[in-house]
Amino acid sequence: MPGTPILGVSIDFANGPNFGNPLLLDDPSTPLGVGILADAPADVVDVSNIALKVTIRRGKNRTLGKFEAGTASVILEDQTGDWNPQNPSSPYYGKLLPLRKLRVWADYDDGGGTERYYLYSGYITSYDTNFALGVENTSSVTLQCVDAFRLFQNVNITTVAGGTVGQDSGTRIDTLLDLASWPSSQRHLDTGNTLCQVDPGTSRTLLAAIQTVEQTEMGGFFVNTEGDAIFYSRDTVSKKADQTPTVFTDTGGEIAYQGIDFAYDDTAIFNDITISRLNGTAQNVQDATSIDTYFIHSGARSELLMQTDAEALDQATMLLNARKDALFRIDSIALNLMDENANTRIVAGLDAELFNLINVTKSTPGSSSVTLELFVQGVSHDITPNTWITTLFTAEPIIQAFILDSSTQGILDGTVGVLSY
Repeated sequence: MPGTPILGVSIDFANGPNFGNPLLLDDPSTPLGVGILADAPADVVDVSNIALKVTIRRGKNRTLGKFEAGTASVILEDQTGDWNPQNPSSPYYGKLLPLRKLRVWADYDDGGGTERYYLYSGYITSYDTNFALGVENTSSVTLQCVDAFRLFQNVNITTVAGGTVGQDSGTRIDTLLDLASWPSSQRHLDTGNTLCQVDPGTSRTLLAAIQTVEQTEMGGFFVNTEGDAIFYSRDTVSKKADQTPTVFTDTGGEIAYQGIDFAYDDTAIFNDITISRLNGTAQNVQDATSIDTYFIHSGARSELLMQTDAEALDQATMLLNARKDALFRIDSIALNLMDENANTRIVAGLDAELFNLINVTKSTPGSSSVTLELFVQGVSHDITPNTWITTLFTAEPIIQAFILDSSTQGILDGTVGVLSY
């Protein structure tokens, strides 16, 4: 009979950003196809048995916002002081340095064999020691962690030698990642649908430069659960709205959720949108009916890198069409994964990733219900030995392209399939 997930946490003290097994010559444990290029052997310690609490936050809560660095807080029992960086008797003395790699996973058997689900891969930024003060307390250390966005934010750039005119957005991001010597094995980048101007050569962080390209494309750039840099093109994002969704409901028959946060307000309305490309003319679009109904709600993006004002206008128009009206929103759903009788819910929570499509039904007073198809735009896990709550933060897809032969995106009725640029 399926049980509950088994939490795993490991720390790798080796230098470098690589997760996984480094490829070492003459080492039979890291053959081609298994090992990855690295500058040092792994030095991994499994700390699963002393993990008291894990909290993970990834993604974003609002569709028009930028993806933020994924964070994790891991509390380890430390009765011996082994995890105190100032303890010379610790077997890890001299290794407890900032930016050592940390990985969190769950092993789960749904009845068909145990599978490993990675939940977070990042870098330790601090070791906060907490000493026991009484008989009820436990000495512990809190590891504060952040994903690769922190590494990209720490790199300041000006001139990008490979940032040539006519480069597609995926190649531009690839060029930018080279400036941080980011491992090629940890890049999964779409080609992109937009051709960029020459890099502006201004002073900024590497992360800011990448996110400018992301907004230029209207795609998605984030770090996944295995620590890889992911870039989705506009085309990929639009087609993800045609995935087979994971179905959640509070009416029975599918995967039950235990909490929901929904709203109907003006916070997601934009009816006056301006998009400006670098060295271009600002493109402004408005919807008079929306302004008459909700007053002006302005939004702007500037210094984007598309080559023409026409493409800037296309982006402004798409954003306006997606956000000019008030929508009944489901902002998040919460799942209890510590329920051995709910294996489909457990798998759905452990397998959740950004841009997954979900279908959520909420029953409402008056014998009615609301059903929405949404993208997962953020994931959190709050885990203790006896509790495991996973929250999926959601948002409506901005890009809802017309897709031939699609039962959901192939309907030209003005509400489902929308011709994209």
